[in-house]
Amino acid sequence: MTATVPVKHERSGSALRLLFVTACLLALWLATEQRADWQSAWRPVPPVQLAFEGESYRVPAERVETLALLSALRFADGEEEARRLVRSHLRRGLDNLFHDLAAQLPEFADWYYSLGSEYMRISMLLLEKANLADGDYVARRAQAVIFDQADFDRRLGALRQQTESRLLRQARMTRAGWLADMLEELSAHRMPVPPPDDAETVSLDELLAGLSAHGGAEFSTRLSASGAVAAGAAAGPLLWRAVSRRLVAASSGRALAARGTGRGAARFGTAAGGGMAVCAPGGPAAIACALAAGTAGWLAADWALLRLDEVLNRDELMAAMESGLAELRDELEQQLLDAYDAVLAEQYAAMQADIERTFVPVRAAGN
Repeated sequence: MTATVPVKHERSGSALRLLFVTACLLALWLATEQRADWQSAWRPVPPVQLAFEGESYRVPAERVETLALLSALRFADGEEEARRLVRSHLRRGLDNLFHDLAAQLPEFADWYYSLGSEYMRISMLLLEKANLADGDYVARRAQAVIFDQADFDRRLGALRQQTESRLLRQARMTRAGWLADMLEELSAHRMPVPPPDDAETVSLDELLAGLSAHGGAEFSTRLSASGAVAAGAAAGPLLWRAVSRRLVAASSGRALAARGTGRGAARFGTAAGGGMAVCAPGGPAAIACALAAGTAGWLAADWALLRLDEVLNRDELMAAMESGLAELRDELEQQLLDAYDAVLAEQYAAMQADIERTFVPVRAAGN
């Protein structure tokens, strides 16, 4: 029993020595393999050469990271300010434009409750039923009286141009603010002597040129593809459809025209009969007299019925048109906002991508 104890201790000690030697060899191998990484981790990152307008700057790598972050934040703020500017300018412009459109509504109502308008609606409805005329006669009149007389198309186009000009000016201000930030940060790192021609340099001139290239044509291209551009040509029909939805069936254009046709035929018999009674003693001239009297009676009856219709329904028609205009304004504003939102998202995303591409080599050098 006593002879086996030293053997066990000797074997245990050998195993420990073998394990220790293996661990040392593994550590030595790891040290050899990872030597370059460890050396680079301890070695400081060299400064970065930046150039702008013929001046050179030697900037610590960690400070360049700050410049990249400041640039990204500056253009993010610029995008938010651009969106605020669009909302504010469009809201004011559309408020003024639709205020003038609303001022045309009484003129449209005067036309709507006139004898000439009623007879034209009746005639156009009959022609439409015979496939001799297009429908939406009242909608076309709404376009002419309300929108065309208020110069809607031209003023909407002017509003778009003003908005685009403001956005381009705001983008220039954002770039100017960014450049001022960069020059202030770089002022303490200016090099009195330019670096060698073969030195790797980050060009802020190229970055500024790329940032300046975004905008302009993108606005017109994107907006031309949106529904907002064609809003003027379809404004009258859109308004009248909205009005028709709000009016009771008896007050809508088509129902009113049909009602006018029916009552006109009924009145013809009444007016003609009354004319014959008035002109009966006239002998052979009675027919001409009856026609004249009947026509006068027809017109007088129509005029009286129209005045009654106006008294009963004009306020309802005006309210429906005002509500329709408000609905059209909101839809148009949303279309324009969506179009500008898409343009601004593309514009500022491209700017941020330019910033990222410019400073990527710096980050790569620091890794």
